[in-house]
Amino acid sequence: MNKVVIAGRVPDAGRKILYERCAGRYEVAEVLSSEDLAKHLDATYYILRGFPMGAAEIEKLGGGARLIHRWGVGFDAVDIEAAGKKGITVSICAGVNSQPVAELTVMLMLASLRHLPELMDRAKAGCRDKEDIIARSWLICGKRVGLVGLGSIGRRVAAAVGGMGAEVTYYDPFRAAPETEKELGVEFLPLDELLKSSDIVSLHMPLLDSTRHLIDAAALAKMKPSALLVNTARGGIVDTEALLKALAEKRLFGAALDTIENEPLPAGHPAFSLDNLIITPHAGGNTEDNNRNMAAYIMDNIDAVESGRGPNPRSVVNRQFLGSQRISDPL
Repeated sequence: MNKVVIAGRVPDAGRKILYERCAGRYEVAEVLSSEDLAKHLDATYYILRGFPMGAAEIEKLGGGARLIHRWGVGFDAVDIEAAGKKGITVSICAGVNSQPVAELTVMLMLASLRHLPELMDRAKAGCRDKEDIIARSWLICGKRVGLVGLGSIGRRVAAAVGGMGAEVTYYDPFRAAPETEKELGVEFLPLDELLKSSDIVSLHMPLLDSTRHLIDAAALAKMKPSALLVNTARGGIVDTEALLKALAEKRLFGAALDTIENEPLPAGHPAFSLDNLIITPHAGGNTEDNNRNMAAYIMDNIDAVESGRGPNPRSVVNRQFLGSQRISDPL
């Protein structure tokens, strides 16, 4: 019986499905540290949530390891090249998180434009005076939303804010087909032009060497002083120090971040004193129903590998390092 290792804390709804699907078919072990992982190097499948796996850890895995599966879509904490060279496929929950992350993105946009945290504080204090907040609140209708990345999440955000009356532009190194642009009602712009012209800049790219600190001090300086930056992608895409400085100096309207470098920030961090910053604790893809969806997706891929078909091709992120190894028949 092959072993499945769950590395990191998986939400109860997803954990229940993993155990139900593994029952009588796979041995299951749960680990929370590298020391624990060292006791289970003989596993065939590894499910990672908030658990880094670098080249050193991958090199120690036994020869029977076949699949490392991320809980979610980010894979910057896994050395995908080292895994590929060892013949291990690395997969993500491709497309599964798109809807909840898109919904959170739009929520953060609206909460920032309308100063939701401040309004809540006034209500809790029994204060009905809100004229000063109203004077600096804005509709999303009529604003230009610039999406940096037009993948599955970006497209859902485009449809949502477009439906509210926003004008939507986007930048992506892989430009969408003309028919897709027409269907979504979006216009392609070079990144510099998008930064300069957008009222809201929303990030929807993976963290790669090419995207690390893509939004740095120079990029922030190109944005309007009235602009809002939203990041529900990866914290490392934004130079946090440069962003916090711009916010403190009121060179931006604000920022809303579901993810930030070196998260979680410690209590008392200067970022929490900024009145033009909303931070959520990397909750993007996590809802009760979507955690079930992710668990089912991961088990579908594990079962596919077990049967010899291989995981869903859309989920594989280290194809270029796997050589001639067969990944999957088309699904």
